[in-house]
This record gives sequence, C-alpha cells and structure tokens, in this order.
Amino acid sequence: MRYNGIIFDFNGTLFFDTDIHIQAWDTIAMNAIGKHMTREILVQKYWGLANIDLIQRMTNNTLSIEECERLSAEKESLYRMYVKNDPNAALAPGVIEFFHYLKHHNIPFTIASASIKENIDFYVSQFHLDQWIDPDTIVYDDGTYKNKYEMYLEAMRRLRIDNPVLIFEDSINGVLAAKKANAKVIAIASDSLEAHELPFLSATIQDFQGIIELLETLPE
Repeated sequence: MRYNGIIFDFNGTLFFDTDIHIQAWDTIAMNAIGKHMTREILVQKYWGLANIDLIQRMTNNTLSIEECERLSAEKESLYRMYVKNDPNAALAPGVIEFFHYLKHHNIPFTIASASIKENIDFYVSQFHLDQWIDPDTIVYDDGTYKNKYEMYLEAMRRLRIDNPVLIFEDSINGVLAAKKANAKVIAIASDSLEAHELPFLSATIQDFQGIIELLETLPE
C-alpha cells in the first residue's frame, strides 16, 4: 500500500451512528421545546453544528450558556447509553478486517474525531479499539483545535508521518479539511456529501467491505 499512514474520522465513518444521535437529540428536544427531532429536521436545520450552537438555535437563544452546556452533556450521556444498550451497535462492515490488515502490514493509522474525550474513551472501551490503535495517538475535540484541518495535522504529527496520507471522512467539512491537508481522501457516502461535487475524491464507498482490493486499483 502506497500510503505512509491512514487517518479515520469516527462517527459516520467507522461507526454508523446517525440514528442513535438522532434518538438522543429527540429526547433532548422533547424535554427542552416539546417537539420531536427527526432526521429531516436535523439534516435540514442543524447538520454540522456543534452541540451548544445546535441547542441555542433549537431553543431560539432562550437558554443560558450554562443550561446549553448541561443539555449538551446530557445529550452525549444519553447517546452513550443508547449505544451501550443497542445490541446491533458495531463498527462499520469491513472495518475490523481492514484494521487487522493495516496492523499486519505495519501501516500506521489512527482516529481524528470531533467527538469529546468522554465519547472517545467510551469508543475505545466499547469497541476495544486499543487492540489496533494506541489511544494516545487519537485526536479529539479538547478545545484546542479550530477545525478538522488542524486535527488532521496533529494526527499526522502523532503518527510521525507525512504525505502521502489517506483520510476517510463522511462530512463535507471533514472532506474539505482533508483535502486542505493535501491528503488523499475517500468519502463514506452520507447525507452531508450528496449535494456536493468533489472531483478530488479518490473514491466514495458505502462501507469498508472490499476496501483493500479497491485501494490496490486506485491511481497514484
């Protein structure tokens, strides 16, 4: 494989959890404003917003920042509980096989995610990620990064690699950040990407089944 390393986004990329996030947001929305949060509403009105911004917009800026922070923490706690109680919660199809392949071939890889530390710690425990990835190399939202671009640069630094690097992403902001970092980019098909033309993508995939064979066919 002709990459010095690989970086993965997590939510919507390695773990297809949109429906679980919507379930948690629906609970928060019903408690906060008495209205349901559907997939359509989330995608059309709030997609890509940070938790605090989403809550402020959802409540028409009627809550204090402290109350928004409390609701944000409650939403993430609900989300983790729903994941833990979901018997079907698992890494995306093909991910485990791909991780084993990368480990066997000594190809460095890690995760760069906009998730908070509590969620990253939960993912490491829930999916036993530390059997493949050194948790110290995982980059997450600790408040020091302006955007996903900076997170990808930090992930490269922690892996001690430079380009050519391959990044897997499912959001438009993440894809554009990966491109800005001069990485090769493979997108996971998602609602966030449907409306955009992205000619620089190396490929768009549904999941990681057959990914090893696909990578062997991609041009330099």
